[in-house]
Amino acid sequence: MIIFYIIALVALIPITIYLLARDSQHKAFVFSFAFILIGISLLGFTSKFSFLGSAQEVILVNELQEAMDVNTELNADFFIKFDNLIDDNRKNSWLEQAILYAIDIESLVAAEQLMKFAEPIFANSNEQVRFYAIYSILRDKKFPEYALAKMEIDFVPAKSCRVERVNFNLFIANGPAVPIAKSISEDPNVFKVTLSNTDSMIPGFDLASALINEEKVILKAGLLCADSSTYYSNFSSKINNLNTAILKVQINEKDWSADLQ
Repeated sequence: MIIFYIIALVALIPITIYLLARDSQHKAFVFSFAFILIGISLLGFTSKFSFLGSAQEVILVNELQEAMDVNTELNADFFIKFDNLIDDNRKNSWLEQAILYAIDIESLVAAEQLMKFAEPIFANSNEQVRFYAIYSILRDKKFPEYALAKMEIDFVPAKSCRVERVNFNLFIANGPAVPIAKSISEDPNVFKVTLSNTDSMIPGFDLASALINEEKVILKAGLLCADSSTYYSNFSSKINNLNTAILKVQINEKDWSADLQ
């Protein structure tokens, strides 16, 4: 854009010389014509109403559409043009719309490439939450069999425990301390709980991810009894069957251990 200003100033030099010359004729016409021409050029290229900039963006969108139509990767120069053309405050929304559209028309190759490019752009915590929400949409489209992944837990309370609260936390073994699913129940009559992708703390970091990556998962269960005593039970399993989207866990009365702390 600075280059355009320089070109405009250079273009004014011969016009200025002509206007300052004593024997020049039709100065008013030349001045008016030059003023209008350069003014329109500046408006068309640099203002927020830039039709030249809009035309460049249309070309960018067309290039994106062509890649999506054949479900192929974009050329590297697309991302260079994107960085140069799209304002920083529009990049997130622009990419989000592009990715969601690619997912919608099942152009998953382009969608995955755009996701990789977009990850560092979604920088702050709120943007990252949105990014992983979009990622989970893409993942569920790519692996639809895991979109409804769940763990069904049947349990019998510890002997002599009148349950006031039961909680379940599902973790990836040797992974982050954040559970991939969490559930708390204070209904003493409920002895069956289901953990699903919607019970995750972070969008995309959920049971489906563990299933797809064949991770070892650890279920940690806790009981709070009416007499304030507590019990715990741990269950671990290596997921090695990619055709399994439903896990079943049975916790019996003898599987609980008293928490002495």
